[in-house]
Order: sequence, then C-alpha cells, then structure tokens
Amino acid sequence: MTVRAGASLLMLMAAWVAPSAAGADDDFAFGRRLFLDKAECSFCHGWPGDGSGQPQSPGRAANLRKSQSGRDALITTILCGIPDTAMPHFDELAYTDKRCYGMTEAELGSRTPPFPPSTTLQRREVEVIADYLLARVIGRGEVTREECLETFGAGTAFCNDYRAKP
Repeated sequence: MTVRAGASLLMLMAAWVAPSAAGADDDFAFGRRLFLDKAECSFCHGWPGDGSGQPQSPGRAANLRKSQSGRDALITTILCGIPDTAMPHFDELAYTDKRCYGMTEAELGSRTPPFPPSTTLQRREVEVIADYLLARVIGRGEVTREECLETFGAGTAFCNDYRAKP
C-alpha cells in the first residue's frame, strides 16, 4: 500500500467513525428526551434516575443509578412493568398475550401493572431509553453538577445544589 493510499484510508476511516460518535450523542439526547418527556419516567424515578421522583409521585421508585440491570432486563421492565407494583407497562399489548413474564391480564388480575400515566412506547423507543440509561444513568452513583447542567442547561441555579464531578 502506498503512503497516499494509506492516508486516504485513514481519512475514510476517520470520516466513518466521527459521525457514529455524534450519532451516539444524538441517541443519548433522544433517550433522555424520551425518559424525561414522552415516557415521563422522571415523575417517579427523578430526572437523574435516582428514585427521587416528583413531589406528587407515588414514590418508592427504583434508584436506577444503583441498578445493575442489563439491557434485556431494562427493556423487559419498561415494556412489561412489574406486577404488584406501580411500575407501569409501556407496551400497549403487554398482557393481551403471554409476551410479558408468560402471563396475561386474566391470569394476573389486580396484580397487572398499570398503563403509564403518559403514553405507551414503541419497542425502538424503549431500546433507546435502555441504551440511554446504560450509558448515562445505571451505575453512575451520586448525581453531579455536570449531569444537571447537561440536562437543564448552563446557568441553571438549581444545579448549584449538586457537587462538581471529582
């Protein structure tokens, strides 16, 4: 391979890699918007996923920052909810057949997870939320000022309540 061909190959590879990194950031931003706005997960789990929720939420939501759930478990939990808890199912057809935990609404009765307070989601949206959680929330520990600013924007006084990243 000539030097010129090698340089061309490196430039081509760089052009291929750069958009994918930007694409990942876009996916995370889209995942955050779905988490915060469309699915309203923050109502119970809090904007940083720490389980703090909104003052009027039912409370007792999982602290996702301490979770060790994998992608498949997150997707199942979001799509199917958790029986006997306030965690809703975001799959509109979740308990019309046995796709969730091998049970139907007829079998679960009053233990069937509720519908979400917001809207149901498509599987791809749930996958994007799971990917966002794994990249930016799961296992992250204490909320930092930088995360707050990333979510709410620079100059937000609310973010001063959080300590800076060590």
